[in-house]
Amino acid sequence: MRRVNLSTGLSGSFSTHCAVVRMVTTTSGSDFWDLVRQYRHQLADRLDALPSGDWDKPSRCNGWRVRDVAGHLVHLAEGSQASIARDLLRNGVLPDKALSAVAIKTAKAPGPELVQRLRAASGGRFHVPGSPRAVVLGEVIVHGADALEPLGQSLKVKPADAEQVLDTYRRVGRLAFHTQSTSKVRLVATDADWSGGTGPEVRGTTVDLVQLLANRKQVVSRLEGPGVSSL
Repeated sequence: MRRVNLSTGLSGSFSTHCAVVRMVTTTSGSDFWDLVRQYRHQLADRLDALPSGDWDKPSRCNGWRVRDVAGHLVHLAEGSQASIARDLLRNGVLPDKALSAVAIKTAKAPGPELVQRLRAASGGRFHVPGSPRAVVLGEVIVHGADALEPLGQSLKVKPADAEQVLDTYRRVGRLAFHTQSTSKVRLVATDADWSGGTGPEVRGTTVDLVQLLANRKQVVSRLEGPGVSSL
């Protein structure tokens, strides 16, 4: 798996390039940010319960340990448009490399400190100007899985919450995550009234479809339908 544009909202335009059958009802205003806060707290709780040795185990992101994923999420949660821009300028022109450098630097802190900082910054609202705010929720869902699934754990994500990310990821997937195959299939959620795209059908839970659109191919074995072979 390529570690490309790990920050789900940090690249390119968000032009629509696929058909979406149904528009999702999204959480509005402060309720959305409260939802993000809740998932950051849930992830912090999961990380807090890890044995100390698990922090240095590999995550699903190439070259990143569990603590590096946590460092990335702490960096974004604590960030503002000004601070993230400064960090990118100080650590290189390419966003991927700069974000990776900052994540690894942040991850040098002890695990309990990273947990405390993620909780303290759980209300952070940074996202790239012009990008949908759904990318912030997607960050927590996808990177939470990146950190926890190799350890046999997972976040408890409600289908209606993951559903809010799906339309956005359908729009940005090819550019942000370098996904090509997902643009050639019709994705159908098995736990929500959502579908998008055209082509052979691929069925899966909303959480697995979010991860698929973020180019996490580890979920392919959990999907069903005639379009799976093309993934």
